[in-house]
Amino acid sequence: MYTSIKYCSFVCYSIFLNMEGVDTRSTAIRKILDMRLIGFEHVLTIGRYNYTSVQEGLEAHIHPGMIEICYLERGTQVYQVEGTEYLLKGGDVLVTQPDRRHGTSGYPEEKGQLYWMLLKIPGEGKGLLNLADMESDYLIHQLKSFHTPHFRGMRTMVNDLKGIFKAYNNTADPVHRKIEITNLVLSFLLKVIKAGENEQQDCVSYLMKGICDHIHENIYEELVLDELASRANLSLSRFKHRFKEELGIPPGEYIMRLKIEKAKELLKKGLKTRDVAYTLGFETSNYFATVFRKFVGQTPTYYSEH
Repeated sequence: MYTSIKYCSFVCYSIFLNMEGVDTRSTAIRKILDMRLIGFEHVLTIGRYNYTSVQEGLEAHIHPGMIEICYLERGTQVYQVEGTEYLLKGGDVLVTQPDRRHGTSGYPEEKGQLYWMLLKIPGEGKGLLNLADMESDYLIHQLKSFHTPHFRGMRTMVNDLKGIFKAYNNTADPVHRKIEITNLVLSFLLKVIKAGENEQQDCVSYLMKGICDHIHENIYEELVLDELASRANLSLSRFKHRFKEELGIPPGEYIMRLKIEKAKELLKKGLKTRDVAYTLGFETSNYFATVFRKFVGQTPTYYSEH
């Protein structure tokens, strides 16, 4: 079971590679734009990953003097910021303040698509995006004033981010490119500020919380979706839609994730793979091992021994 996870409705991937602690390495599934190469001083990098399978977890790290803004377009992910874990789903924003330790808290990076932006706090007499002091100070102040690092974003944010990636490749007219990207970055930051101001801490209804409580209390029993829908007094299709809308993942996946969390606890206590599979209601130990590896990125045997 997740610890201190907030139900409210995104990865931050950075490795210290140089003096500023900025990772600029791109791969086929992870693209990073080095904004300094096209004349940006305080917008250091903008990245995007598109994972179709789980990846190795992100170790805890900090960004001295930098704000990291992440927008999860699709998928789910657990992140930890200064000891507090957050369960993120598609459409969420996570803002990590300077010098705050953050990572995936032992969880793997799960499949999905995420964008992130790394901003360096301007020094005295320098403005973010070359704005006047008043406007620059306003943006930085607002970005540092959120009551929680995790909140629901706006779906239109992804349009700004996709626009930045598209414009970055326009090498024919560098001046036009920088103006266009500056406007897109500013649009994105203003949307982040507005979303943070309108944050809704309690995004899960009383009805769905009751269903989740029932699942947690009966995780060792067989949980049938038809019965859960009846318990919620909803049709099966409506129940699935509403559950995913509020929790970010389908009810079947929610149940399976919770079973895997319980499995991890039992394996660490020394139970054998076949016993854990039987206890949690899996048909065979092979099927359990397949599901476990899908969510954890390791086999049950390897996990229990390390």
